[in-house]
Formats: sequence, structure tokens, C-alpha cells
Amino acid sequence: MNIEELPKRLEEEACNPSLYSIGKRDPGGAFCLVYENGMWRIFYSERGLDDKQLYEGEHEADACAFFFEFMTQRILHTHLVGYFISVENAGALAKQLEQHGIATHRNDIPYRGWEDPRFRVFVTGKDVFKVRELLGKLPIRDY
Repeated sequence: MNIEELPKRLEEEACNPSLYSIGKRDPGGAFCLVYENGMWRIFYSERGLDDKQLYEGEHEADACAFFFEFMTQRILHTHLVGYFISVENAGALAKQLEQHGIATHRNDIPYRGWEDPRFRVFVTGKDVFKVRELLGKLPIRDY
């Protein structure tokens, strides 16, 4: 496997692309696979600061294999499938998905403070494929 094939393989495994970056650092925070000074390096980087290296090696195929295993076996990939103003709508989506055997979890956030919350519904891993098949384009929104 090489860095051209790696993104497709990660997508097939439902890895959340917001959690990784291939070929460059991600300023928003992600696990990165980069080629620098003749070496393939894997590390977490956020706001321009690199965490300790998880991998360093000379061979692209070995680095890609390590990155693939790391992202598919060690990282939990959650996917936002619904973003709502209404708690009732978030609950209805969760209930609909659970009736189709798809486990969900919620993570509510303040929008303009806790007096104006937003209600987010997530699924994990390959369940995102089932949700896309059932509902189409994601995330579902109520505004």
C-alpha cells in the first residue's frame, strides 16, 4: 500500500477523515503521516505542535501499513449523523436508527451558551454506511 491507496482503504473502513492527515500536518489536530528528510513519520499534531512520534521508517509501504493498522484498530471513529436545535428531533433520529439496529450516542453542546444548546447524534465505525444508505446525505439538520 502507498499514500495514494491509503485514503481509499481508510474510507472503506469508515475511518473519520477529520482524525487523520496524509502528506501534511493538520492545524486542527489529527494523526499525521508525512515524509520528511528521507523518513516516513507518524505522530499527532495540533496547533502546530507535534506530539511524540508513533512511527519512523524509511519505507512508504511499512509506514502506510502501520498507519492503517493504527487508525483502524486503535482509534474509535465516530460520525456525526444529526445536528439539531430540537432535542425531540435528535431523539426521533436516534430512535429511528436504533429501530434499524444502529447504535447511537448523543453529545449536546452549547451554541451561544447552554441556554441555546444543539443536540448532536453520532454513530460509530461502519454504521455510518448503514445510515447513509437509510437517510442519504449527512448530517441531518432541523434548521
